This record gives sequence, C-alpha cells and structure tokens, in this order.
Amino acid sequence: MERAENARIIQKPMTRRTVDYGSNLSQYVLNRHLRSNMYHVHVPRPNPNHILNLYPPCEYKYNYANSLCTKYIHTSANKARHVINVVRWTPDGRRLLTGSSTGEFTLWNGLTFNFELINQSHDYAVRCAEWSSDGRWLISGDGGGIIKYFEPNLNNVKILQAHEMEIRDVAFSPNDSKFVTASDDGSLKIWNFQMSVEEQKLTGHGWDVKTVDWHPSKGLLASGSKDNLVKFWDPRTASCLATLHGHKNTIMQASFQKGFGNNYLATVSRDSTCRIFDLRVMKDIRVLRGHEKDINCVTWHPIHGNLLTTGGSDGSVNHYSLDEPPVYSQQKHHEKHPNTTLSSSSHLLYPIAEIPYAHELGIWSMQYHPLGHLLCTGSNDKTTRFWSRSRPEDEESFLDRHHLGEEQSEAVIGQRRAVAEEEDAYEPDETSPVENLSNANKTYPSMPSLPGLGNAPGFAPSVAAAASSANPQIPGMTHAPTQNYGNHSPSTGPFIPGLGSRHQDPYSQSYR
Repeated sequence: MERAENARIIQKPMTRRTVDYGSNLSQYVLNRHLRSNMYHVHVPRPNPNHILNLYPPCEYKYNYANSLCTKYIHTSANKARHVINVVRWTPDGRRLLTGSSTGEFTLWNGLTFNFELINQSHDYAVRCAEWSSDGRWLISGDGGGIIKYFEPNLNNVKILQAHEMEIRDVAFSPNDSKFVTASDDGSLKIWNFQMSVEEQKLTGHGWDVKTVDWHPSKGLLASGSKDNLVKFWDPRTASCLATLHGHKNTIMQASFQKGFGNNYLATVSRDSTCRIFDLRVMKDIRVLRGHEKDINCVTWHPIHGNLLTTGGSDGSVNHYSLDEPPVYSQQKHHEKHPNTTLSSSSHLLYPIAEIPYAHELGIWSMQYHPLGHLLCTGSNDKTTRFWSRSRPEDEESFLDRHHLGEEQSEAVIGQRRAVAEEEDAYEPDETSPVENLSNANKTYPSMPSLPGLGNAPGFAPSVAAAASSANPQIPGMTHAPTQNYGNHSPSTGPFIPGLGSRHQDPYSQSYR
C-alpha cells in the first residue's frame, strides 16, 4: 500500500487470472478459410506451450476430449457470502449471473471473473432463472412463489404472483411466447409471456415438482417430482403423455439435449444416478454412475451434444460421454477402483473425467459458457467457481486440491518442492583453472584406442591413446609413430592410399 498526498490509499496493480479466448477465436476464424477442406482439423501439439493453438470447442466437433473443463481457474464470492442457488451465463457470454439465497443477483465478468454489479432483486431466495432465446428478457422465481421479469441490465419491469408455494424451476418455450413454472404445490403452470396470464395448469404429480424443461424444438414438456416420477406433457391439451419409473428417489433436475437431434432427456436424482432417456423409444438407454451421494444438477455441453456434466451433493463434478462404449467405460473404472465389480449391463456408464473435490459442499447449479470452453458451478459453500480446459499435456492441473484432496495435494506439492530444491542445490565438481592448465601437459598412461588414431602427449587418453600392435586396424591405414606425432613430421607410410609421397604412390602415373 502507498499513501498519496490526498490521503487516499492506492493499491498496487495486481494481475488477475483470466481465460482469454479472443486470440484463439480470432486465429480460428482466420485459419479456417485457409484449410484445404472442411475435414482438416488442427490438432495442438502435446506441449503446454501450445496453448495458443488450442482452438474453441467448435473446431473439435468430433473430439470431445479437447472440451473437458477440468482445470480450476477462479473462485468468486461476495463480501457477504450466501448460498448460490442459480448460475446463468448471459446469452452473449460476457457475464455470469448468480442468484443467492438472500434474493440477490450478482453479475461477474466472464473474462477476468471479477465483480461487476449486485442487485437486491427478490425478497425471498432465488430458486430459478432463465434467459429468453433472443436474450432480451430474464425471468426468475423465488421462494415466495413470485415470478419477475428483468431486462438485461437487471431492471425489473413486472411482478407476477404465480404460485402459493416455492417456485422450483422455470423454462421458456422455443419461440419465447410462453413459459412454464414448477412449484412445490405439486402443479405446473403455462403462462403467456406478453399478457402474463395463466393458460394451462398441469396436475398429476403426487408431490412437490422439482424441475421442468421445455423441448428446444417441440411442443413437449418434461417434469420431475418428489414422487420419483418423470412425466411428459402436451402443453396444448395439458394432458400427460407418458410416465417414466426409472429412478428410485426424488428427481432433482431434467434437461433436454441441446443439439444433435434433441432426442435425449437427462434426469438426475437423489438415488446417485443419472439416466438418459431416448424419446424415440421412451426408455432409458444409459445409466450414469460415479457419484457416491445425491446428484443435484446436470447440464449439456453446447457444442458436443453427447457430452454432459453432473454435480453432486458432496461437491464433486463428473463428465460423461454417451459416445464411449459401456464395456470400455466399466473396465477403465474397474482399473481405477478394483473394489468395484464388473457388471454385465450394456447400459452402465462411468465418467470420463472427475473432479472429486470441486466444492466443499453440494453443488446446486452449473452451466457451460455458450462457446463451451468454460464451466461455472454454484454451490452450498457460498462460492462460484470457474473451470476451463487444461493445457495440452498439463499434468499440474490434476495435482491440485480439487482433484487429490487437501492432504494428498500438499504431500505431492511438498515432494515436488523437495525435488526442485535438490536440483537447485546440486553443484557439479569443477576443478580450478590452475589445475586445468597443469593437466594439459600431463602424460596419460597407454590405453586402447580407436583404430587409426595414434598417441600424443598432452591429449586425453580416450582420444589419443597409444596404439597397440594387437589392435585391429582399418585396411589401408597405418598408425603414425608416437615420437613424430607432435613434431608435425611426415610419416614414413601413407595414411590413405594416394595421399603419400610420389615414389610411394601405389597408383601409376598413367592411371591418373
């Protein structure tokens, strides 16, 4: 700190950690026009210094391994910390919006992750929030059953008493003309967005409705309840189309696939499983395991349609790929955890990447950046954390406390620090310059030498050792006598045929 003349405290400049995707994106836009064909994909070299050549995930549509957000970047928290219930990226990806248990909305910079704005938007805890498809409106629900309309600058334009109990989830229709709300009163309501009037009321769940999602391109709703059921609804007739009985505990979140046909529905439950339902056959095709406790939230990758991420109540984050064969996934998981038994099920899938200690407490909400290179998580530990893709062949990102735990990470860091100190303290044995000069005129004992090399005083034994008559010789080459080697006198015999004296030349003049 430095005190200026006007008695104001001026802080010294401090560098902030950032994920600058602008240079990579501009380089990708430039180079994609120079490629020979559309299938020519640039692959970064396995070196951390080639992070500049790591393009956005849209370049690697057929390789999801370059889009796994496993590297810890930054933790953002307000001065007055509260539980983070909702995290939502703005449609342009420049800012992140978080909703807390005290009804506050906080905006964070999406590049440097620093604080920008805080607004007391609700009187109760913010339970859900969703942006419209065009990015012009934000609707949010709180613990008092109230729905509010906001502009992008968080200016509240309308208040609507939608339910008598807490609103758990909200979702827009594909054309933003309607939205649906789910509440603890066991019902779902479809509202006209412009008129703010109720159009349909969906009843059929026997308990609290925890989640609801509107299909991205169809007139189809999916809801999950505390009665362990997943129901599909027709928003036009308010009728239940089908009911799925796969889970054994409360459904925490249901989310439709974004892209690649939108044919899948992912549901997470407190039975520690995530199930993938195929809308074409109306049954689960994959059962995702890997969490030891309840799973609270799930999100799909915006670029890779078969890549999804889940967050557990123990603070862990798991990445799954539906393209991975179940048999290979089970074998790989059994190698890491030998105590687990191999299953004969063709639907069981384990994570391809894990962050066991992402948060200290349960994760309530998570969402990917619109470009897919960042992942944000909001937790019960009152923090918001950002995760990015690792550098190519960067092993350091998997040795932090989020992957190994606090104690094991400190032990690994201590070992690496000790090895580094030993390398710095190592000093090779070096003789003084006087000893080097004295050794220059030293005569070394005779040692076997390479064929064709003689012996000279003052040379290293390995280079100019005495030649023994028993050593094998190269045909056409003889050894120079020791006494004449250092006097630069011509040898009695030629070393190479054709380079000796004229009378000793084995080739005749006529031949030349």
